Amino acid sequence: MTSYDFKKKILPWLVKAGIGAGIGLLVVLLTSGWLFEITVLGNIELLTVDYRYQSRYDPAAAAQVKDRADVVIVGISDEDLKALPESFPFPRSYYAHIVENLNRAGARAIVFDITFETPREGDSVMADVLTRAPNVVLAAKVQTGAASAYAEVRTLEKTYNNVFFKDNRNIGIGIVNIIKDRDDVCRRYMPMIVAEGDLTPTLAFAALNKAYRLKPLTTVALGEGEFVYRDRRIPRFNPSDFLLDYYGPVETFRYVPFSQVIDDEQFRTKDELELEEDINAFDDAAARLFRNKIVLVGSLMAEERDYHNIPIYKDDGGKKNYAMHGVEIHATAIQNVLDQRFVRVLDPTIAIVIVLALSTLAFIGLLALKSIKVRYVWALEIGVVLVVLLLVFGIFEVGVLLFANDGLLINVVNPSLALIFTYLGTAVYQYLSERQQKAMIKGVFSHYLNPAVVNILVNDPSKAKLGGDLRDLTIFFSDIASFTTISEHYHGKPEGLVELLNEYLEEMTTIVLKYEGTLDKYIGDAIMAFWGAPIPQKDHAVRACLAAMEMQVRLSELRKKWKKEGRPELVARCGINTGSVIAGNMGGKDRFDYTVIGDPVNLASRLEGANKQYESLIMISEFTYKLVQKHVTVRELDLLQVKGKNEPVKVYELMGKHDMPLTAQQRQSLEIYHEGLKLYRSRQFDEAIAYMEQAVQLDPTCHAARLYTERANLYKIAPPPQDWNGVFIMKTK
Repeated sequence: MTSYDFKKKILPWLVKAGIGAGIGLLVVLLTSGWLFEITVLGNIELLTVDYRYQSRYDPAAAAQVKDRADVVIVGISDEDLKALPESFPFPRSYYAHIVENLNRAGARAIVFDITFETPREGDSVMADVLTRAPNVVLAAKVQTGAASAYAEVRTLEKTYNNVFFKDNRNIGIGIVNIIKDRDDVCRRYMPMIVAEGDLTPTLAFAALNKAYRLKPLTTVALGEGEFVYRDRRIPRFNPSDFLLDYYGPVETFRYVPFSQVIDDEQFRTKDELELEEDINAFDDAAARLFRNKIVLVGSLMAEERDYHNIPIYKDDGGKKNYAMHGVEIHATAIQNVLDQRFVRVLDPTIAIVIVLALSTLAFIGLLALKSIKVRYVWALEIGVVLVVLLLVFGIFEVGVLLFANDGLLINVVNPSLALIFTYLGTAVYQYLSERQQKAMIKGVFSHYLNPAVVNILVNDPSKAKLGGDLRDLTIFFSDIASFTTISEHYHGKPEGLVELLNEYLEEMTTIVLKYEGTLDKYIGDAIMAFWGAPIPQKDHAVRACLAAMEMQVRLSELRKKWKKEGRPELVARCGINTGSVIAGNMGGKDRFDYTVIGDPVNLASRLEGANKQYESLIMISEFTYKLVQKHVTVRELDLLQVKGKNEPVKVYELMGKHDMPLTAQQRQSLEIYHEGLKLYRSRQFDEAIAYMEQAVQLDPTCHAARLYTERANLYKIAPPPQDWNGVFIMKTK
């Protein structure tokens, strides 16, 4: 073969193969986490994993778990609280009684998913029972960090913060921490945790230790890509955990009420005390449920917040319920080990080879398809896209089948991403110049303009002119309360103030963009944003209100963090108004910004400042309220005439979403407040004062009621003129 033949025939194929392999290598680098982690790709993969879990879920097999499982759950629910004489948390004697009953029933192991961290009534009874019960496991919960591959515990006493472990080292101790992925879903389980240098089993493995009569703190061994526990080999997912193989959604395992297990002839429930007769729900039939079983005792009450999202959902009247009680997650881990039912993961080396081979072959094949001579090029391009989509779908289906039938988990996002990148690579290969030019335009202008505006300008350059259009938008202003005082706190340390302000602005801006708002500008510590432009949004008012409410929620979380750090706790007030404004490019021909101007903008700014008068956090105008009234709960504040305006505007305090939880007192306070407001405006000041004072008593956060009480008392001394209409005129901004 001559050098000419090599260059003309062989080298082009080698170049294409090299580019394809390079694309595959790029995908490997991007998805491996070696350089950095792309969160969105991980989230997509997790969604596909959840779909595969649901495809593996067999309702018929799940229905049999209650009868065949080696694990039974004793749940403490609200119904148990109603049935038992003592309130929760129960005296420790209750738990001691449960241990005795379960051991009489022949339980293999008794596991408490309850932490006994502080001394309580009945400790001596419980301690005595524990000395006689060799099969009990108690729970410990710890704060974990990332100091090691096994989640190094930062602070933990040798007693595991358990009042009973100190004097009885034969008790099993299990760490109950539930680990979750970035999307707050529990798919993984850790068999052990390093606690101050000592490996400590998690609750499931502490339970298994007792079931197999092993030493309480026995842990698993580390094999090549697996954990080894007795004769069980558990495939590792990460160095410190394995994937749970859920049998079904919540309540797949058998649940027995706590009040039933404790109710023998020696214990009297509320019903027994009231009826003065024995019921004794824990009879022989109930006891047989626990014979030779591992019994987990845990709370099912909502206020304990021990429920976590899992990949499989339960259909609750048409609603998908993904939540599972923590105690059942531990039960799943135990049963997985006993059944030797595990999710296996494809070897990482094989996965890399698949990505490289797929991207190489796909790049060569797609270029061959694109080289076909056809009359309509666009039709050929559509055909190539369809081929890529079919290949992606095929990869996904293979992943589903392997998981459903063999319990083998393969990554479907990485090879799919390799195909997509390969298609894009062929496009770049053919149209490099045009695509580079567009990339340059976007790259340059994205530093100066909102990304949405950049896309509009790239697609329609004629819009890059001065002027704008009249549009109905919702405008938002926020400002930090007492910022001058906060600035004085950083006297001599301006960098601290800048750091705090940047953190605040970043968090708030993220929320604005989350609801697809357009960030107009920062004015010192103030934020101006709007919804409905440049991209039209029918629900622009709702989006603005939801963003403002989420800002307040996020700020309340940040204030806790700032308090711990010894930094000022920022409070922000928000003003929202809706109206017709001019939206467009404003400025000079060489430098302009996309912004909005008009009277509604000024009103939104005034409403932000008016919050101070009413001690409210979010004030909206009547124009906004008309558009969001079905979505929010509000408190009418006033007929307000702001500075620079001749006509009054009805304003409201935005309290929350329409379905926000209100106590009976809060709801009654809101109704009484509005009745008092009517009395105030009809000049019945004595009656108005009585209503407003009652509203404050029912809800101390009703600051507006205090304000109207003060006004009404003043008007009793100096009555308003006859033409008074209840309007409050603000003299300041």
